[in-house]
Order: sequence, then structure tokens, then C-alpha cells
Amino acid sequence: MSDTASRPKTLSTIGWFLTVLIFFFISGACGLLYQVVWTRKLVLLFGTTSYAVSTVLSIYFLGLGLGSFWGGKLADRSKTPLQLYGLFEIIIGVWALLFIVTLPYTENIVVSFLKASGGTRSTGIALRACMATLFLFVPVTLMGATLPLLAKFINHESQVHAPKISALYTVNTLGAVAGCFLTGFFLIAHLGYTRATFLGAAANGFIGTLALVLSLRIEPTTSTVPAAKPLPPVPAHTQRSSERYTFILVLAAFFLSGFCALALEVLWTRLLAIVFLGTTYAYTTMLATLLCGIALGSAIAASFVHKIRHPMAVLGAVLIAISAGCLLSLSSIAAMPEKVIALHQQSSNDWSDIITGKVFLSFMALFLPTFFFGMTFPFVVKSVTLQRDTLGVDVGRVYGVNTFGGVLGALAGGYLLIPLMGVHNGMLLLAGLLALTGLLLTFVGLEKTIPKRLGILLACSTVLAIAWWQTPKDVSQSLNTGYIPKDNRILSYAEGVEGTVVVSEPEDSENGADRILWINRVQATTSIEKGVKMNRLQGVLPLLFDREPLDVLFMCFGSGITCGTLALSSFEHIDAVEICPEVLEAAPLFDTDNLGVLRRPRVLFHIDDGRNYLLTTNNHYDVITFEPMPLALAGVSTFYTKEYYESCFNHLKPGGLVSQWIPLHSLNPQMVRSLVFTFTKVFPEYCAWFINADLFLIGSNEALRLDYPRLQKRLSQPQLAEALRKVGFHDPFEVLACFLLDKNALNQYARGGEIMTDDRPWAEFEAPKWIYAQQVPNTLRELAPYATSPLPLFKSEGLSPELKKKIARRHRSRIHDLEALEAYYAAAVSIETPALPRFLESLDIDANNANAQYYIRRILEKQIPTLIRWEKYDAARQRLAETLARMPQDQLVLQLQQQLVAAQGAEKN
Repeated sequence: MSDTASRPKTLSTIGWFLTVLIFFFISGACGLLYQVVWTRKLVLLFGTTSYAVSTVLSIYFLGLGLGSFWGGKLADRSKTPLQLYGLFEIIIGVWALLFIVTLPYTENIVVSFLKASGGTRSTGIALRACMATLFLFVPVTLMGATLPLLAKFINHESQVHAPKISALYTVNTLGAVAGCFLTGFFLIAHLGYTRATFLGAAANGFIGTLALVLSLRIEPTTSTVPAAKPLPPVPAHTQRSSERYTFILVLAAFFLSGFCALALEVLWTRLLAIVFLGTTYAYTTMLATLLCGIALGSAIAASFVHKIRHPMAVLGAVLIAISAGCLLSLSSIAAMPEKVIALHQQSSNDWSDIITGKVFLSFMALFLPTFFFGMTFPFVVKSVTLQRDTLGVDVGRVYGVNTFGGVLGALAGGYLLIPLMGVHNGMLLLAGLLALTGLLLTFVGLEKTIPKRLGILLACSTVLAIAWWQTPKDVSQSLNTGYIPKDNRILSYAEGVEGTVVVSEPEDSENGADRILWINRVQATTSIEKGVKMNRLQGVLPLLFDREPLDVLFMCFGSGITCGTLALSSFEHIDAVEICPEVLEAAPLFDTDNLGVLRRPRVLFHIDDGRNYLLTTNNHYDVITFEPMPLALAGVSTFYTKEYYESCFNHLKPGGLVSQWIPLHSLNPQMVRSLVFTFTKVFPEYCAWFINADLFLIGSNEALRLDYPRLQKRLSQPQLAEALRKVGFHDPFEVLACFLLDKNALNQYARGGEIMTDDRPWAEFEAPKWIYAQQVPNTLRELAPYATSPLPLFKSEGLSPELKKKIARRHRSRIHDLEALEAYYAAAVSIETPALPRFLESLDIDANNANAQYYIRRILEKQIPTLIRWEKYDAARQRLAETLARMPQDQLVLQLQQQLVAAQGAEKN
């Protein structure tokens, strides 16, 4: 029996090689596109918890590893590896199309299985792993097989060229870089998952068909290469014990390299998400720069690897360099916040300039370790002395071992290193493992001379010592606490699987007031009066309507203030869902404002992704309410899509209510309009409420009617009434004055909006562009003309003419506040802002408008000290006089007046 090699019939060897490189570049781009699309679509179905994401990604990389082993055996037995490659590419494209097209129809089956899992965490993980395997096993296995197949094809001569194989790896990684940028910055945002998949499938089909056609132009030639024998535990060409030892040692080192690379990716992602905020562009930037460093390192190493006499020793030196690079990256990342601040100042918060700058900063921080990670593959290929007869198996083993290491590394990074050691110590551990492995390889790979080994030991120790010396004390803690205001003290710090949670408060804070909850550096919620007032409003909105709600689902727990407000009412049962257990652990620090919600017996807590919980629960609710993080953060847009609202609608009881929060900060007017438009396309009945810079949408499956006697009785419950009074809701009129738009007004306002869907979550890509833009005034300007009175929504029973006048007067005053708020958010601290006189005009309409009073106090406590410092006493006196004429007993205004009198007296003396 003889093996059959294949030789090009017409093209030159270089021509075929370049053609194959083009194929593999496109394969890399499509593979990354599918990784993003498949992961996101399955995570939507399985939940966005870390274990769900890790399960999907682990199955993905596990399939690549198995495919690499299987593809290696297949390549050695095949006479036409290029033909198999082309066939596999076509199958991958077809599978991608079937996946994206059929997923909506199989969702109900998947959900049924998830509901049947019994709700236990371990069962849910196992079930998700099985389902992810069914969805992904075939295409990712075929993807993993492509490298051994092409490696066999381009090495048709009896002599194996390691640089060619390394070039394949390099070009495939460069394709992944291109796919990462295209997918993360353009394809999903503009085309959505389905059309992006169509594009990828078309590319797969094109290169697959072309490979099949070209394979027909290859003339089979019989070579004298011995027939392949059944494979022993190690390749047949490594019969001597020293060669077997070398082979095993190098593969073990490459396994560790894959393990550390993926574990570090998890840790780097956590750190850079803190620096750059956790937007989808932050993740794309990090992944693209990581892949770019690997590709460059592989390309450089491939160019000279054939000249190396002791590749295993050099591989060891590369691992030591990776270790030093990891340590140095800690210092680079720790210094990033100041650079990011400078970047914003220099770019005047221009989004495109900021993204470009962040790409550069990421590249510089991660370049050294990722560059050296890329160098490992060529030296591994050189070290294991590949032979033609077992080339496919050897390449498959090398790539597969590294991939399996990556699977375990990704799991270890999220589930062991972060919760048990923290990001900083986890990186130190990984750097230590790489350094020790590198020293071992270097010593074994060099001649056994004591002076040379001692010299290597001294040189490596010096490099590592220098890198260690520059390492900060704790990079994660310094990043998370570095963004906290200087006048705040840290009350709690916890690194968890889902995020790093910090609680801070001002140094002069008393009785637990003004505390802030930070999650991965983002200010999730605050207990200042304005923030608590917003939470209180969301907690009482379900009480205003002519329903008797009993069962509530509350998602995105945060500080628990909204949940605590809900718990003061007569609801029989509240399911509270929070994805991050560390958030619940921090809740007692907000007891003053969340009213001890953790101790409320009617509240049942669930650690889960809110959307996944809603998808898999059999319960139906009278009220569903949620307060997700800002839309600019990756994944949050899934709480604002048409499909999510449909899931909420399907879990409502008759007359049930859904309350949706839309923050005006970090969104532009068109985005707000589109988010409202999406909501109105699902619920048959709806209206909108407003406080501060926050819009609340109420949707229902039945007509929305307000019932004054009922709401007055509910809001007058002693504990709830006291909680409302503390934030300025002194009477029911102040709550009702938050009404903004009825159904018809919302329809007119939202006209021209764009529906957001699970397939194209455009807000996730658009919102980051507006984080630093001051768009609240523009949005208020567009909302104000549509403002309507709540009176038409009231039942006539129990609403006297006098009550109608009070409601109408307070509401007119609050609508006038919109104009004042527009000026306030445009220039809140400006001495010349017209916000103050406009808020005073609101008090002329209704002297009891607590909202106007609140903002007047905030303006004066900024302006009066400034005017006193500038010795503009007449201006200060005039503003205080105008205010005292409308708020004669206000303590803050009286204190400011005393400060003015004291300052004038001191000047005279």
C-alpha cells in the first residue's frame, strides 16, 4: 500500500500557497463572525450569566480541538485534502444558515427543555452544554479540521516546511482580526445577526466552491512515502526515549500556553472593561488587539524559525517573555485611567477619536504578551520534528492540545481565579506558571552545560525581577476604586464571577445617605435624593391604576431601593432577580433607603439573568418591572427589544402591568424615540411618566385607568407615605404630576422610530457613541410639546372638581419644569443659566411643586457660594429674595441667606 501525494498541475507552488493563504484568511474572518453570532444568539436563549457564556464558548473551542485531532487523521489518509477543505467550508456555511434561520422555530423546544431542568444550577448548566453541543458540534468540528487539511496540502513534498504551517496559522489569525473588527464595528450594528450570517455563509460557499474546483486541477502523483501505520501513543518518528520526552514536554508546554492565554483573556477583559467601560466596543477592541498581537508574533517567528537550532530552548525563552509581558501589562493597565482621561480631553469627547485612541492603548498594553503568545506556534511546530507521513496527525495534535488548554483556561479564569484569588493574583499565578515552564524548556533544550544554564537562570531571573518590581499592588482594586470621587470612602469591595462590586459614600455622609453602588466601575445606582426619588416612583407606579396586583417580578436588583418600595405595598409575592450575588451581599449597606428589603418575607431572591429567568419560568405576574444598567453596556439592549417585550407580555396576568425605565442620559433623541416605538408595538395599552431625566413606560394588556380613591389609600400606608415624603413626594398630586404622555401622545411622539429586535440590537452599538454627549436638553425639547394631562385616564368616581383642579394645576407646573430642566441640564452650574427663573415660574403656577423646589435648592447651593466668592453680593441677594418670596420657610435658602449676610459683614469689618 502506498500513500498518494498531490501536486499542482498548472499553478506554481508559490501560487498555490498564496491561494491557500487567501482561503484561510477568509476562513478566519468567517470563523470569528460565527463565534460572535452563535455565542450571542445562544446566550440570548440560555442567559447572559458567566456560566452560560462560558458553557457556549467552551463547547465552541472544545469542538475546534476535537476537529483538529480528527482532521489530522483524515488529512493523513486523504489523497485530496484541498477537496475535503472545500467541502467542509461549504458545510460550515450551510450549517450557519440553517442555525440562524431555524433558531426562532426551535426556541420553544429549547425553552421547554430548560423549564424541565428543575431549576437547579448544575442541571441547567448540563442541559445548556448538551444543547450548545447539538447546535455547534458539527460546524466547529469541521472548522478545527481545516488547519491539518491545508497543512497537509501545502506540504506535498516529502520534506515538511514548518514556516508554511506557521504562515497558515498567522493568516488565519489575521483573518480573525479582520472578522472581529468588521463584526463588532459594522456587520451586527448595520445588518443584524441574520444578514451578517448570510454574508459569512456566502464567503464560506465561495471559497469552498473555489477550493473544490481547484482541487480538480491537481494531478495525483504516487510518491515513495511509506504507508501510514496505526498510530501509537506518540508519532512513529519519535521512537527514541529522548524524542518521545521532547514531544510530550513541548505538547504539555503548548497546552499550558493555551490554558494561560484564554485565562488571561478573561482577566484582561475584566480589567479593560473597567478602564474603557463595558461597551461592546471595549470587548471588540480587546479581542481584536489580542488577536493582532498573536498574528504579528506568529508572522515574525515564522520568518526565522527554520534557522533555529534549538527550537525548544527558544520556545522556553518565549514563555518566559510572555510571563514578563503579563507582569508588565499590569503596570500598563494600571496607568491607563490617566491616559483615558487625557484622551477624552484631547479629543473633546469625539467618539471616533476616542475609539481610535482606545485601540492604540489596548494594543500597547497587551502587545508584549500577545506577541510572544503568537510566537509559540511556529517554535512548537519546529520542536516536534514533523514528518510527511504523520503531518496531519501531528498538526492536529499540536493545535488540538493548545485548544483544549484554552477551554480549561477560559473556565478557570472565570470560575476559579477571579472568585478565589482576584484578577491581580490570578495574573501573577499564570505568569509564574509560564515562567517555570519556560525555564524547564530552556534548560532541557540547551546543551547540558552548567555555565550556560546558570547564565540562562540569571538572565531570566533578572528580567522577571524587573517586571515584578514594576507590578502595582492590586491592579483590579486600584482601577475599580480609582474612578470613585476623591471625597468618598470605600465601604465594600468584592470581585465576583459576574462583576466587581464596590460601594462608596462621601466622607461626611451620615446615616448611610448618599451611597453609591459601582459595578465594574459603572455607577449602577446612588442613594442621593434624586436617585432614590426615581426608584420610589418606579416602585409606586403599579399602585396608581385600577388593579389589585398581587404577584410581582422585579429584575436587576441594584441597591434594592425600588424592590424595597414595592415590598412596602400589599403585594403577596415578589420574585427579585439579580445576576450578580455580590450585589445582593452589598444590599445591607443601602438599608436606609431599601428599607431592609433582604429581610422582607414576601420577597424571594433568584440569582440568574433576568431575561433567562423570564423565558424559563412558568409563573405569570400582575407587575413586571426592571432597572437594567445603562444601554451603552454590552448586553443591556436585550432588555429593550421587541422579543423581550413579547416575553413580558406573555407572562402577564389579565390587566397586568410592565414598567420600563428609559434613561435620557447617554442616549440621543432618535434613540429614545425608537425605544418608545419598540415598546408601543408590543403592548396594546401604554402611557409614559417622567422624573429627573428618566422616562418610565407603562404597558398593559388592558385599558389603563387611574383610580384616585384607591391610589390615595395605597400611598397613605404609613411606611410607604414616610418613604415617599423623604424624597419630595409629599402628596399624591406630586406623584400624579409625573404623568407625561398618554397613548395617543406617545404614538405621535414615537412616529418615525425604529424597532429594535434581538436580531439587530442596534442600541448596543449606538448608545456608546452618546455616553459623553449632552443630549438630555434635546430630548426634553422634543418630548415637551406632546405632554398631556392625566385627567382623561381617571375614573370619574371619587374625583371631585376640586381634586381635578389640584391635579391639573400641579401637572401644569411640572410640565413647565420640562423647560427649566432643559436649561438645567444644558448648563446646571452656570451663573447665567435661565433654569432658576423658570423653576421659580413653576412655583408661581403651583407653590407646592416639590420638584421645582428641589432643583431650585440644587442651583442655589452651587450659585450663591460662587457669587459670594466673586463678591457679587447684589446678584446673590436678588436671587435669594426671589426664592424666599416663593419658599419663605425653606431651611437651605435661609442658610444661604445667612452666609451672604456673614460674608458682607466680614467685608465691611
